[in-house]
Amino acid sequence: MTMIAEANPVHDRAKLLKPQELIVTLVGEYVEPGAAVWSGGLVRIMEDLGFSTAGARVALNRVVTRGLFHTAKRGRYVFYSATPRLSALLAEGHRQTFWFRYPAQAWEGQWTMVWYAIPEEQLLARRRLSRRLSFLGFAALHDGTWVVPYDRSDETGVVVDELDVSGYVVVFVGAAPKWLPTSAVLAHAWNLDEVARHYTAVVEEFGRYATSDGRNGLPPREAFRIRTLLIEAMRQVAPLDPKIPDSELDREWDRSRAIDIFEEVNASLRPAAQAYFASLVDPHNRSRP
Repeated sequence: MTMIAEANPVHDRAKLLKPQELIVTLVGEYVEPGAAVWSGGLVRIMEDLGFSTAGARVALNRVVTRGLFHTAKRGRYVFYSATPRLSALLAEGHRQTFWFRYPAQAWEGQWTMVWYAIPEEQLLARRRLSRRLSFLGFAALHDGTWVVPYDRSDETGVVVDELDVSGYVVVFVGAAPKWLPTSAVLAHAWNLDEVARHYTAVVEEFGRYATSDGRNGLPPREAFRIRTLLIEAMRQVAPLDPKIPDSELDREWDRSRAIDIFEEVNASLRPAAQAYFASLVDPHNRSRP
């Protein structure tokens, strides 16, 4: 079956991409661990995803400034490679985004709650802690009070130590009272209707690329674009989803179908997308496939 590229809602997602986050996704998905990638090639890739040359270069420079890239010159070319910090973030990001690929943790009613009171003069540390907790799937019950299903105390402890805020943070792990059902806790911190809309959008936008024979017939550039946007769609919904089994949520939604579509489309597009990426980050290849 041959799929013909046409105007469709999936391409509107490109307008919502955040350049620095996208660069991290590209490195995590298309660059082998420990390998270096040509800076000019990343700019070309970003242009294919709708960014200007200037905008792509600004975003790359900011990623370097954040300490996520090492830089090295080879002749007249500049190459980037992931720092240990970025490698750790990529590993954690993979676990969070593709949580459905990992052995399912039995839901036994355990919750991890984080409470913190970080002084105003350490506002940056407080913001970083909030971002990292959100990245781990926590949701805010109140300012300074966050909760997530399951025992996530080990991962939380790593973040607290990295940010050096242990003196301002308290972590609890335990079960809610029997009179407080799971659905009630979720309702206080999560917007499951929004999560459901995200999964339905994945089904509606990317379902057309799930073919019975595993062939999409898309040109390499389009295969790369669709696969990258699909990964970004799943990455964006992952921290919003409490990841509790459907049986505990008392609702019907498209999460399972969205995950199935992701796996099918991702597998079918990966070879062409990877080849296209490799062709653009080769500094000696001046032609665009």
